[in-house]
Amino acid sequence: MLSRTSVSVFGAALLAGAALSAGPALADDPAASQARQPPVWDIAVGGGVAVRPNYEGSDHYRVAPLPLITIRYDDMLALGPEGLSAYWHQGNVRVGAALTFDPGRNDSNTNGLFSNGDDRLKGLGDIDTSLGVKLFGAYQLGRISLDASVTKYTGDQNDGVVLTAGAGLPFKLADHLILTPHVGTTWANDNYMQTYFGVTPVQAAHSRFAAYTAGSGFKDVSAGVGALYRFNEHWFVTGDVSVKRLLGDAADSPVTYDATSARAFTAVGYRF
Repeated sequence: MLSRTSVSVFGAALLAGAALSAGPALADDPAASQARQPPVWDIAVGGGVAVRPNYEGSDHYRVAPLPLITIRYDDMLALGPEGLSAYWHQGNVRVGAALTFDPGRNDSNTNGLFSNGDDRLKGLGDIDTSLGVKLFGAYQLGRISLDASVTKYTGDQNDGVVLTAGAGLPFKLADHLILTPHVGTTWANDNYMQTYFGVTPVQAAHSRFAAYTAGSGFKDVSAGVGALYRFNEHWFVTGDVSVKRLLGDAADSPVTYDATSARAFTAVGYRF
C-alpha cells in the first residue's frame, strides 16, 4: 500500500518506509504475492539519504541522513517510520488502525540533522510534535494499488484532521527491478491548515508575515515514481522522486515561498 508522502522533516523517511514495506510484495506478480504465505516476522533495516524542503512551502532544501527500519509480525502488526499499526486483510482488501505522529515545525533553522524549520519563520513559534490516531484502508484493483486514510492529531497546537488518498501502479521491468508511478492528494481541516499555513494577529506582530486565516480544503496533490531493485533475497536498494503542489489556502499562505516542491531519497537495505 502506498503511504502518504509527508512533507515534514520525516517526509522522506515515511516514503521510504512505504517502499520497504511494499517492496517484497511488489517484486512479484500480485496474484503470486497473495498466494504466498508471508513469514511470521518480516524485518528490514537500512539507511540512505534524502533531499527535501526545509518545511512545507519552503523554497530552501536540505540533505539529511535517512535511517530506516520496518518490522512486521504475522502480517497483522507493523512498526515503521509511520508508527505502530494493526491491520486485517482478506483478498484484495486491507483495513487497519495506527498510532502515528506529526513531527511539527521549528521557527528557526537549528542545523540539526532532522531539523524542520527556517529562520524566516521567526516569530511564528514552534509547532510541537503531536500524536495521531489513524484509520486506513487499501484495495488492490488488478495491478493498481488504491489507498486512503484519515488521521486525527491530538497535540495542543496541532489537533487537526488530515485525509489522504493515493494510487500506485508497479511495473516489473526486469527480474529484480520494479518501478512504481504513484499519485496522491491530501485534504486537511481548518485546525490543521491554520496551524501550518495561518498567521494569527499575535504571530503577525512578532514576524514578517501579515495575518492570514487558512481554511479547510484540499491541501496538495503529488506525483512521483518509486524504484526497488533486489540484488538477492536479502539485499536491496530503493528510492523515490516526487513533486508536490500545494493548493488553495496552503498555496496562498504568506509562509509559502514556493507552492511546488520536489523531494527524493535513496537507501540501501537488508531484509531478514
